[in-house]
Amino acid sequence: MRGWNQFGAIETIYEEEREFSSTSSHSLSPSFSSSPPSLHSIVNAWSLDSGREPDVSIHVQGTSFRLHKDRMTSPSSYLKRHLTGVSNFTLSPPLNITAETFAAVAEFCYGRKARLTARNVAAVRVAAELLGMTEGENLRDVAESYFERVVGINASMVLRSCVALLPEAETTASLASRCIEALVWEDDVTCLDVVVGMHPQDFQAVAYSLSRRLPNHDVLYKMVDLYLKENKYGKLTEEQKSEICNSIDCSKLSPHTLVDCVQNPRMPLRFMVRAVLVEHLNTRRSVAAAATGAQQAERTSLREFLQRDTAHRQNAQIKEAMDSTYSRIQSLEKELRGMKKILHDHQAEDGNKRNNALINSERSASFHFVPAESSNKIQRGGRGSVSSSGFLLDNVITKEDNEVGMCNLSVGSCHDGNRTPKMIKFFRRRFLTGLKNAFRISNSTSN
Repeated sequence: MRGWNQFGAIETIYEEEREFSSTSSHSLSPSFSSSPPSLHSIVNAWSLDSGREPDVSIHVQGTSFRLHKDRMTSPSSYLKRHLTGVSNFTLSPPLNITAETFAAVAEFCYGRKARLTARNVAAVRVAAELLGMTEGENLRDVAESYFERVVGINASMVLRSCVALLPEAETTASLASRCIEALVWEDDVTCLDVVVGMHPQDFQAVAYSLSRRLPNHDVLYKMVDLYLKENKYGKLTEEQKSEICNSIDCSKLSPHTLVDCVQNPRMPLRFMVRAVLVEHLNTRRSVAAAATGAQQAERTSLREFLQRDTAHRQNAQIKEAMDSTYSRIQSLEKELRGMKKILHDHQAEDGNKRNNALINSERSASFHFVPAESSNKIQRGGRGSVSSSGFLLDNVITKEDNEVGMCNLSVGSCHDGNRTPKMIKFFRRRFLTGLKNAFRISNSTSN
């Protein structure tokens, strides 16, 4: 029997079964260490304080503990059911509780702080669950809280301590699978050889628990393969192998691991067939996904091509419209320059005519030109004075561009009818019409 020191906790005081049978005294007689406090000193101290001697003997794996019944039944529903009306009780299988573990439980029942380490936390957690210490400030919650902390620091040591506690360690709190899960997250699978020492039924329980906890089953497959390879409990039957391998979900295996499954001769035939089917299904899905991706890429490329072509055509149309507008503007500007030149030439010609008329008027005398039907003579001015300084030429018809005008010559004046105003009005109208056409073309292009 391993000592309590191997579990990293205090040394407990217990008496052997033979000593319990041969003595009539209610006191415990084994030797014990004075530091740290032992269960013996704790029980004696409680007896002195309460004035009552221990009233129940609990036997655990050949070891007898003299304890106070009320202290043990208060936190444990299991002991409360079994210690009522009895003074002797044997804690035996199927409860997987050692004497060392029960000593730690008894200390907690007497109000002492639980002494937990990485080596004994799994045993105390299982014992608390089996003894029903789950109400109030209970031992189960204390051990669970410590387990959650230590498993992230030293999961390998806790896992090794769980092997001897199977299957209860797994059926009560999934302790072994939780340790393996922590190691997987830490990417540390060097301790998987610990599972080689498990009984096939215990290993199967751990494997099924892991199957529910792990999102990826590559590590679970490696663990199963290692167990089938190094199992020390004799050759497993095909049915046993199939039951163990059923814990592996082939759809949660990576492609590389799935191929290894199919080619692994240690795997049972039924499992290999399932792996082959899953591999073919994954291949079909990959091909379908690739084809869908290619079609999507092709549709995307065609859409982008059409968008680029449309943009190119629009740019070309805009450029063509801009070039046409620019050409029309240039043509209009050229026509406007020609109109300005014609107007300038006409104004210069009109100025020359005015100068010639002025010169002729200065040379003329003051006479009237009398039409033929009235008189055939040139007479002096009606005023009868030489100082009138002007002649009146009547009935002189001037024809130019099919227009008839009257030219009245007098000193300092000469009129050309409506020719000059009409020409200016004509040029103005044509200039405005050209500008309107140019702006109309520009607006239609921008629209």
